[in-house]
Amino acid sequence: MAGTEVTTMWSKITNSKWFYRVMSLAFALLLFTYVNYNNLVTSRTTATRQAVAATTKKTIKVPLQLNADTDKYYITGYPAKVSVTLEGPSSLVMMTVNTQNFEIVANLRNLAVGKHKVTLKASGLNKELTYGISPKTITVNIQTRRTQKFPIQVTYNKNAIADGYITDQPKLSQNTVEVTGATDEIRKIARVVANVPLSRDTKSTSNQEVLLQALDSNGNIVNAVLDPQTIHVTLGIHLPSKTVPVSFSTENDGANLAYSVTSDVKTVKITAASDVLNRIKTLTVPVDVSKITSAGNYNQQVSIPLKGNNLEGADPSSVKVTIKATSSRSSDSSAIEESSSASSKSSSEESTSSSSSND
Repeated sequence: MAGTEVTTMWSKITNSKWFYRVMSLAFALLLFTYVNYNNLVTSRTTATRQAVAATTKKTIKVPLQLNADTDKYYITGYPAKVSVTLEGPSSLVMMTVNTQNFEIVANLRNLAVGKHKVTLKASGLNKELTYGISPKTITVNIQTRRTQKFPIQVTYNKNAIADGYITDQPKLSQNTVEVTGATDEIRKIARVVANVPLSRDTKSTSNQEVLLQALDSNGNIVNAVLDPQTIHVTLGIHLPSKTVPVSFSTENDGANLAYSVTSDVKTVKITAASDVLNRIKTLTVPVDVSKITSAGNYNQQVSIPLKGNNLEGADPSSVKVTIKATSSRSSDSSAIEESSSASSKSSSEESTSSSSSND
């Protein structure tokens, strides 16, 4: 009885219009999902295949490697870098460009001293890539290697030094340099110079890192490697100085006083342009005595006059002097007394002489 009821109920459900509607909708959704999934898989597969199959071309600069005994031979004439054009699958080309895990090599191992034309080859490139090298061939000059030490000479434009200024002996961070090159080139070297660049009318010391150059007897640069390539050069530039005797003069003297000035300082070191120094034999220092109003001894600190003598400096810049002031009236009285005494003595001698004559 129960089974009959279940069967009857199921029959009613399956015969219902809603049952068929629900089943149709479910089937439609299932079919839609299936179709779209297949399309998505197909699209991804196609895109992947297209990406793998797509090719591209890139040109990059890479260092040139020499396969040679560079300890024994000095090699010139080759470029530091060459151009390499890579072509192949895009992903592989881009990876190679980014990593640059390959080399362009010039094999010089079995070549003798002299000039040679060499074909460049790539090493380490993926076989799926094609490549082109520019230039394809290079001409190199292989010579016996030589290293020699040279003293460093400092040069500079003397006309760039301001008028009246002088230079000191240059100070170098090191005095010699190692030069490496082909034996024939090393033999050409006449000197190694550090040319200090100076601006016009330079008046102060120059501290610079200066490039070294190996020159032949005609002043041409020799093809060689210098170690170090630069050195630090200190070139002292300043006004000259000299030591001169010092003397003193008074100014603003009082009417009834006489002055004498002395000092323990006998000489002064003065700094000025060369033409100014050449004119000064003795430096006269004026002493202002306007504040001295009575006889006596006075101490005073006196500055060395710079502007009036066109000086840039003095050492010491001031000196201590002792001023002795005396009354000019007392000096005059003493002179009169001495004169009267001399006259009296002369008259007495004349009288004595006359008396003797009369006898």
